[in-house]
Amino acid sequence: MSQPHLLDPSWLARLERMQVAARKAAGGNQAGKRRSRQLGSSMEFAEYRPYVPGDDLRQLDWNAYARSGKLFLKKFWDETELHVSLYIDCSRSMGFGRPRKMDLAVRLAAALGYISLCHLDRLFVYAFDRQILASLAGMQGKGNAHRLMQFLAGLAPGGAGDLDQALRSPGALQGRPGISIVLSDFLFASGYERAIARLQAARQEVTLVQILSQEELSPAYQGELRLIDSETGLAKEVSVTVKLLQEYRNSVTSFRRQLAGFAYGRGVSCVFAQPELPLETTLFSVLRQAGVIR
Repeated sequence: MSQPHLLDPSWLARLERMQVAARKAAGGNQAGKRRSRQLGSSMEFAEYRPYVPGDDLRQLDWNAYARSGKLFLKKFWDETELHVSLYIDCSRSMGFGRPRKMDLAVRLAAALGYISLCHLDRLFVYAFDRQILASLAGMQGKGNAHRLMQFLAGLAPGGAGDLDQALRSPGALQGRPGISIVLSDFLFASGYERAIARLQAARQEVTLVQILSQEELSPAYQGELRLIDSETGLAKEVSVTVKLLQEYRNSVTSFRRQLAGFAYGRGVSCVFAQPELPLETTLFSVLRQAGVIR
């Protein structure tokens, strides 16, 4: 699958003007477009400070000297890279829905990855179920966009999902502070709490994008059904009634509230998305309003 199949070409110029939002200053050691915690030689003014013997005379602000009769140096913010990690849930449950939940996860990853590459961020992409299935590490620059799209187009739903176990895989966590965005339904039998804590312990600003289909949120089933868990294969005979459907909807609402509440308590961003909505709406409205991109 080529790049235009994942992203509408008419959006590319708009995406190139955006960036993945970081709550903290970047701290990479390579050139980029992010404001660093360090002072350097970019063109964005940071502050004045008094001249001391040994300072570079080329940094003196002679206009300030003309006004005050005192020597000041004009300091600028250094521009550096940000590390952005995208974790794409490829467990079997992500193959549910029409369109599939995973289709939305992949296309959002394509957009977020493209934004990061255009902004000279250092991009890492991981596909996981109970382990890291495939990855791209340390890409930087728009020239890697085609490589990113080819990687994403080749992903497919795998086995049972376990984010915490997957993050224990070698190389699954970055050694440097950065942003980690998890695209998943978060329907893990082992939960998601330890995994999120693990990402934060690795000094990541975490964003959770939960993707659930409309059929999962509000199913229209009725009668006697045999329901099969897509990941474990376990089956259960169920008599679907109006009361049971309402209890199910209440449980889904409670699950989403628990995820949002846990995220809020940990200082983590949490966004809800549906594959039935136009990608443009999710990308430019939902994610932007949530502060994931700007």
